[in-house]
Amino acid sequence: MLTQSGQNDGRRNSISAKAAYSKAAQKRLIDSKTRLDGVKAKIRNAVTTGRIDSSEQLKRAQLAVEANLKTAEARLERLRKSGEENWEDHRVDMDTAWEDLAQSIKKLVTRFSDGSK
Repeated sequence: MLTQSGQNDGRRNSISAKAAYSKAAQKRLIDSKTRLDGVKAKIRNAVTTGRIDSSEQLKRAQLAVEANLKTAEARLERLRKSGEENWEDHRVDMDTAWEDLAQSIKKLVTRFSDGSK
């Protein structure tokens, strides 16, 4: 928004930055869920066919991913509901949630790979 002096007061930029980040975060969340669904399907198939044994480590890794996914969803919702003056604080939390989710998915894939016979 331009002020009377023709200066940009920054509100329009922060609104569009928040909207763009929220949209990108939503897409990333959908992509993560899709990837996770694929990994879980492969695990179920491998356990059912006897290619891997379902271990406690694998179960814990799956639970960690689910918990991190819920955290990412909650943080995205908080970011969306945040005001323009503090949305970037929530962005930091969202970035942390992404890192945690990515690491837990990576660990799940590793557990799955390690369990292959």
